[in-house]
Amino acid sequence: MKHPFLRFLRGLFVNNLYLKAIAAILTVALYIWVSEDRETIVSDTAPVRIVVPDDMILVSDPPDRVRITIRGRWSDVQRFDFTQVEPIRIDLSRTDRDRMVNITSDMVRVPPGIRVTNIDPPAIHVLLEPEAFKDVLVTPAVSGEPNPAYTVTDTTVTPNRITLRGPESRLERISSVSTEPVDITGRTRPLRRNVRVETGDARVNAEITEPLVLEVEIETQEVSHTFSDIPVSAVNTGLRVDIEPPTTDVTLRGPKPLIDDLDAGMLRAEIDLGDLDDPSAATYSREAEIVNVPPELDVARVFPQRFRVTIAVPDP
Repeated sequence: MKHPFLRFLRGLFVNNLYLKAIAAILTVALYIWVSEDRETIVSDTAPVRIVVPDDMILVSDPPDRVRITIRGRWSDVQRFDFTQVEPIRIDLSRTDRDRMVNITSDMVRVPPGIRVTNIDPPAIHVLLEPEAFKDVLVTPAVSGEPNPAYTVTDTTVTPNRITLRGPESRLERISSVSTEPVDITGRTRPLRRNVRVETGDARVNAEITEPLVLEVEIETQEVSHTFSDIPVSAVNTGLRVDIEPPTTDVTLRGPKPLIDDLDAGMLRAEIDLGDLDDPSAATYSREAEIVNVPPELDVARVFPQRFRVTIAVPDP
């Protein structure tokens, strides 16, 4: 007969062996889970939201995100999503003109079981100024040049005055603002376009109640050109005449494309002798008229303008 103690030991290890094996596995798994679910430290960035009083403007450039370090059990930290962290709200008052504002752990909302252990930077500098308004002149801005045959005759912007809103000290330095540049390179026609205004300061905004319209007037460029040695002839006469000098120089003014394309060979200087009733020999001083000039061009100068016309003696 076996000793009772031995029977006890045998029953302890053999009886209900299946259940005991499951219990052992669960015990080992629980041990592993508990031993691995230790405290963990991680860090990432969180957004910052600064609330400014209505009649003040934030002039400094505080960071829009800070780095926070959290600590907690591994399982809790794994479930924590930094992208879901609510912005750290900093409410400023009119007395916070120029000071360092502390960011404390209680300003960061985290779930139970997680602690905020560090914030970097722990404080941010804020500088506030009273909000001000100022009316300034708007100047139109263009870049480039039109087609060489054309010229800009006028550039305007409507309205030509706007109201700026910004920090008082910044507005004191601004007397005018310009529109965004509009490129007119190679243009041959007028331009009309809605434009934005450039204040040159991110803290200064334009209070615009109606669209800004920039207009550029582009017209044909007026040029002058002198055509030399234009022949002078007598018309409305059957007489034999001698004209001195036999040529003249003619200066025309008008649109550059017409001047450039004009054929000088078509120009004539004519002296009308239709009023001469006496065909006897004589010498006259007469002016010449320039003909075949396109109507878009003006005769600016003729030199010489008067000519000596000699009537030849008729043969007997």
